[in-house]
Amino acid sequence: MVSVPKYHYKADSTSRVAICIPVRDNVTAGFALSLARLTAKCTELNIKTTMHMVMGSEVAMQRQQLVDEALTTNCTHILLLDSDMNFPSHTLQALLSHKKDIIACNYSTRVPPHRPVAFKDKEDLELRVGISSGIEEIYAIGMGVMLVNRKIYESITRPHFSVVWNNNYTSLTGEDVYFCNKAQEQGYTIWLENDLSKSIGHTGTKTFTIKGDCCD
Repeated sequence: MVSVPKYHYKADSTSRVAICIPVRDNVTAGFALSLARLTAKCTELNIKTTMHMVMGSEVAMQRQQLVDEALTTNCTHILLLDSDMNFPSHTLQALLSHKKDIIACNYSTRVPPHRPVAFKDKEDLELRVGISSGIEEIYAIGMGVMLVNRKIYESITRPHFSVVWNNNYTSLTGEDVYFCNKAQEQGYTIWLENDLSKSIGHTGTKTFTIKGDCCD
């Protein structure tokens, strides 16, 4: 029997995807190349996409503006991509193939200490997901590469994104964890795509990866 590589995901040409990108000032060269290759792959596979970009410095507000704009289209899904991410051309194809309402990729933080951005447990945010395979249910994850079915945004109340203090006022909970928590309170599950995550890069002063920087 010939094994099928994990990156051979079934194409889904029935979906219409709004690609939403929050940007501060500029996108990285790696992101620009990744996005160009992704959109070329979508054209090849006949996956319909629209592109949305909001510039600013308040990422929670930018994400909300992007989602609001995407919901004015006839999209079936919203793909959130941060402008400092590197990702393979088959990223959207892979995420769509699992037919999950919320599914995302793991990646490394940009600054030390370098840690994965996928969280296992609501009660212990120090417990993170490292290198693994397949898909798995998690508590929360950074939104650098996340695919969400539009019905999620239509069924939970706004704001979908916010930055809030923790109970002890010692740190902030980011807009990504806020969204994941809000979706779970409405009965939705957050899924992590581990195989694709191994090909995701997060660019800071260099491009960091889970294997090279978090899990030596």
